[in-house]
Amino acid sequence: MKEKYEGIDGLKAYAIIGIVLMHVIANGEYRIEGFVFERLIPSFTNLVFLFMMVSGFGMCCGYCQKFKDKKISVGDFYTKRYRKIWPYFALLCALDFVMSPSRSALYEVFANLTLCQGLLPNANISVIGVSWTLAVIFVFYMLFPFFCFLLENKKRAWMAVICAVIYNFVCSTYFFDESHIADRVAVNFSARTNILYCAVYFIVGGLFFLYRNELAEFASKHKVIAGGILLIATVAYFAVGGNTLTMLFFCVAALVYTLGCNRGGGTGQSSCQVPWQYQLRDLPVPHGNLSCA
Repeated sequence: MKEKYEGIDGLKAYAIIGIVLMHVIANGEYRIEGFVFERLIPSFTNLVFLFMMVSGFGMCCGYCQKFKDKKISVGDFYTKRYRKIWPYFALLCALDFVMSPSRSALYEVFANLTLCQGLLPNANISVIGVSWTLAVIFVFYMLFPFFCFLLENKKRAWMAVICAVIYNFVCSTYFFDESHIADRVAVNFSARTNILYCAVYFIVGGLFFLYRNELAEFASKHKVIAGGILLIATVAYFAVGGNTLTMLFFCVAALVYTLGCNRGGGTGQSSCQVPWQYQLRDLPVPHGNLSCA
């Protein structure tokens, strides 16, 4: 029997709404003051890392055991990834190029259409520039068989988490600082758009998969504690600042609380899911199947 994590569909929906609000404020000429518009909504940009953690968890739910049992081939896996993402993304790239045609845009459209643009070093693609998240996630898809190897047991998974945390730190303090990259624009975007910087979120999502039953049982029995931890994580994010540690703390707390809600009804259905019309299931947002055998 498969257990569906529909509460995470709701979490994903709220994250989508937050990211949309952030882009509306960032790209509009709104002169509105106050905490909500100056700090809260702009901070929603980091919800992309929550997506990465959910993607790591969801991909493990949908495919990790299938790879181990050889129930899905590598060819079928990659074909499904391209079919899910490519048509809609290709349409957006074509529209962008038609509106602003140039030789550089043509090169960038080609890179986008391969879905391999995440492998470019220090890429700063302007055609559908916000798709840098998609580029990072698709590199994660490319590496997913290796990812399953890292999650073969809990000891190896914890070692991978430690290495990923170190990689995140050295990416932001050494490999992508101003002494190694002269272009200021590249400095701002390179670390964030690099798979090794973001790997910690995917791997922690996989770690959640390994401990999903224990975490769900704890959070379902102690919802007040889980909710309190999520509140503390939120306050810490704004009090300390939006660095990797505070964002990891928030993402972990949010996912633990949501897993607890999933156990709330005792039927595999989430007790804190949003209505289906708000779950935005049909948007081409990269994630795995949020159900586990």
